[in-house]
Amino acid sequence: MTLVFVGIAVLVGIALVLVGRQGGLPDAQVDLRPEVDPDHPRFDVVLRGYRMDEVDATIARLQDELKTLRAEHVRYE
Repeated sequence: MTLVFVGIAVLVGIALVLVGRQGGLPDAQVDLRPEVDPDHPRFDVVLRGYRMDEVDATIARLQDELKTLRAEHVRYE
């Protein structure tokens, strides 16, 4: 019986070594869909909410726009 557990442990160890050598999963690629109307963004719905890359891109665009508007506002005061 002990020999069975040792055999299973050896097989699991070999499997873990082989999986570790393959480098894991490849990096995710960004594939944002084109927005039809930037004033009314729409996001793809996935298993746990919205696609984070689409939301992050929209937030970054809005932050840039806000920065530009604040700079223009300071310039005209």
